[in-house]
Amino acid sequence: MSREIDRKIYTVGGTVSPRREGYYLSRPADDHLLRLCREGTFAYVLTARQLGKSSLMVHTAQRLRQEGVCSVIIDLSKIGAQVTPEQWYIGLLVEIEEQLALDVDLVKWWRDHAQIGFAQRLTKFFQEVLLKEVSAPIVIFVDEIDATLSLDFTDDLYVAIRDLYHARATSSEFKRLSFAVIGVATPGELIRDPQRTPFNIGQRVDLGDFTYEEAVPLAKGLNLPPGEAEQTLRWAMKWTNGHPYLTQRLCIEMVDARRSYWTEDDVDRIVAATFFGVMSEQDSNLQFVRDMLTKRAPDVDGVLTTYREILAGACPVLDEEQSIVKSHLKLSGVVRCEGSELRTRNQIYEMVFDEEWVKDNLPSS
Repeated sequence: MSREIDRKIYTVGGTVSPRREGYYLSRPADDHLLRLCREGTFAYVLTARQLGKSSLMVHTAQRLRQEGVCSVIIDLSKIGAQVTPEQWYIGLLVEIEEQLALDVDLVKWWRDHAQIGFAQRLTKFFQEVLLKEVSAPIVIFVDEIDATLSLDFTDDLYVAIRDLYHARATSSEFKRLSFAVIGVATPGELIRDPQRTPFNIGQRVDLGDFTYEEAVPLAKGLNLPPGEAEQTLRWAMKWTNGHPYLTQRLCIEMVDARRSYWTEDDVDRIVAATFFGVMSEQDSNLQFVRDMLTKRAPDVDGVLTTYREILAGACPVLDEEQSIVKSHLKLSGVVRCEGSELRTRNQIYEMVFDEEWVKDNLPSS
């Protein structure tokens, strides 16, 4: 196996292509999301960046299509932000029209219904156009929902999704249509108008990090004898704890090092050279976590103080779904919930965002 092929095994900062499905690593979330979509249950995968959300979505959509379920994938980041509200919503429906080959003059239909608001217009389109033209079950994956957080007109999208969910109680045809919402946000951020009911529907799909058993196929790319490759992967995962991006980024660095033999100390050194010191400022994932803990934190003092308690580990810090600070910490990816407690996600994060870093970034300091 050439080193170029070795590198192609790993996916860093992108979506795993169906053409490389042999190296798509399945987790419990795969079967959970697939089951919800099969049942027509509204679902959401809301978690930190670079954990494999989009790859999970693409893989699930492919499996659904093989079962005769129509799947639509909408990447909200591609619709853009420098558009009018009307252009944005038309762009959203264009994705559905093109992927399902609907027989409708979309712009004309939209303007013919200009007398009603966006949320009602969306609901009407799904009922009068989509469900009438498509007889099979339909799952619409709405990806990159965090692209809407900076826009002041997207509440109507989530209101429409919620209305379609509630419409099932009075009309069975709506049971053929379901949504899966995916991105870096909390459910409470999706509908920001305090006069509207929060987005409170659907079932959460938790996307955990890889276990060693799930990650073992990655060892094939290390260009080592099988036993040595698997032991080297164990040493790497001692640092990453199965984080999808960090694990595969580290594997690529080891492939590029072109070593024919690795010791645990060698792995420790390449971890330091890849993620620590000045390199921590250049890694996209570490930069995301850093921004979430500081620039994007709803309360920097509260976020960092709570994180410091988790980092110290002197006493358990319990998870609380209604806590804005703890929800933000989980969304940053720096901590995760284990049982009922919040714990640091891996040793790389512990080293980069250590006690000294917290002290330097606390506003009260």
